[in-house]
Amino acid sequence: MPAPMASADLAAAIIAQPCPLLFLDTAAILDFLRVPFRIELQVDIVDSAASIVDDVLADPRRIWLVTTANVMHEFAGRRDEVSEELSCRMRELNQWMARVSNVAKIAFPEWRIGSLDWRELKLEQRILGIMDRLVDSMVTFQGTVTCVGKARDRLWAGLPPASKAKQEFKDCEIFEEFLELLGVIRGKGFEQPAVFVTPNKKDYGPAPEGHPQIASELAALSAQYAANLSWARALVLLRTI
Repeated sequence: MPAPMASADLAAAIIAQPCPLLFLDTAAILDFLRVPFRIELQVDIVDSAASIVDDVLADPRRIWLVTTANVMHEFAGRRDEVSEELSCRMRELNQWMARVSNVAKIAFPEWRIGSLDWRELKLEQRILGIMDRLVDSMVTFQGTVTCVGKARDRLWAGLPPASKAKQEFKDCEIFEEFLELLGVIRGKGFEQPAVFVTPNKKDYGPAPEGHPQIASELAALSAQYAANLSWARALVLLRTI
């Protein structure tokens, strides 16, 4: 993976080729692998991810998909864990499907009931492939040292995504990096939609507004908050129609 860009360099690239901006945090990326076994996650997240990659790779590009080096470090540390969780759930699903199929054959002997082996579909590999393509299409950047100081202040004040009970410095730094990048490009006349994407409602508050502090900071930069890629893509499409 290429070295992260400096925040100022990415800002210049965005200004040179303005189009909607989506910022993904770690949970937004990893949730892609959880779609098959978490009922609360929208299935069309998978389709939206594939469409967003197409928009990123178009010439000229139609979307900026960005994240920070902090997010990519967290993602690299958890990818195998969540991948194994997906594999485990798929094995369990295959066992249950085989069991139900066998019972059905006994209960309905006059019917020809076949068995479906999910392993033959290689669903895990296909989902991992789409996610990795999404990650490869992202532009990674590094915020300035100012973000570290602001994250520390946010942490000490207990402002979301931190709280008095939960000290989340990295989440604070990641959010400050997004605010810094967006502040720079807004100051240079960037008027395209910008969306902060995270399913982490515990720390950021429930979408679409989020915690009042988060909502206020995003609104000040004309940014929106989405819980997943499907939601984020819908927001962008609504603003660009």
